[in-house]
Amino acid sequence: MPNRTAARPAVLVPLAILIIAAALIVAVLARGGGEESDASGVARVSAPTQVQGPSTPDYSTAERRQEGDPLAIGPVDAPVVMVAFSDYQCPFCARWTEQTLPSMLDYVDAGELRIEWRDLTVFGEDSERAALAAHAAGQQGAFWEFHDALFVDGQVSSDLTEAALTGVAGELGLDVAQFTEDLSSPETARAVAENQQLGIDLGVYSTPVFFINGQPVVGAQPTEVFTGAVDTALAE
Repeated sequence: MPNRTAARPAVLVPLAILIIAAALIVAVLARGGGEESDASGVARVSAPTQVQGPSTPDYSTAERRQEGDPLAIGPVDAPVVMVAFSDYQCPFCARWTEQTLPSMLDYVDAGELRIEWRDLTVFGEDSERAALAAHAAGQQGAFWEFHDALFVDGQVSSDLTEAALTGVAGELGLDVAQFTEDLSSPETARAVAENQQLGIDLGVYSTPVFFINGQPVVGAQPTEVFTGAVDTALAE
């Protein structure tokens, strides 16, 4: 476990500034929620339907606490929930996974923290495909193993093609036929689209962004920021 007495206070960066700035420069054209398929048959995620206005949202709504959530780890009734918005092409997300996630898992093992992952595919089609693949792996109980395989040594993967992602599934011992079916299913695309829309509704336009019991932490801050934020939440 991390040295909690030495953890410095968490630097919680308010998202209101980001929300206002993004609202001024971002215009998302509504083209309907849900999913569509590309020529390869892999499901595609439709764009979010609208952009949240400049008012500060209730960040605690990011939490789901659903039993059996394949993208979550830790007790559903843990006193602290961390919601993480991430992209598989985000180098800072990869660095956070290598440098900070292990310390967070100490809290998970102690029953004090639950981590819920959300996809925010800000880097385009490869990011969408990787998110779909991670969800497909999650249908076989291997989301976190697949997630880690895409962030090896704190680096993003240079190959997120369907063939490469299917290869990762095979290396993890998954049922490749089932994985391929889930990769292109409307249900998988809908789940990714819902996470994307949730991020937009909360004013999240970049990755990584975290909510710890409703308190935002923006970016791959030092590990001490996260341990401090969790300790503060545990003390409340």
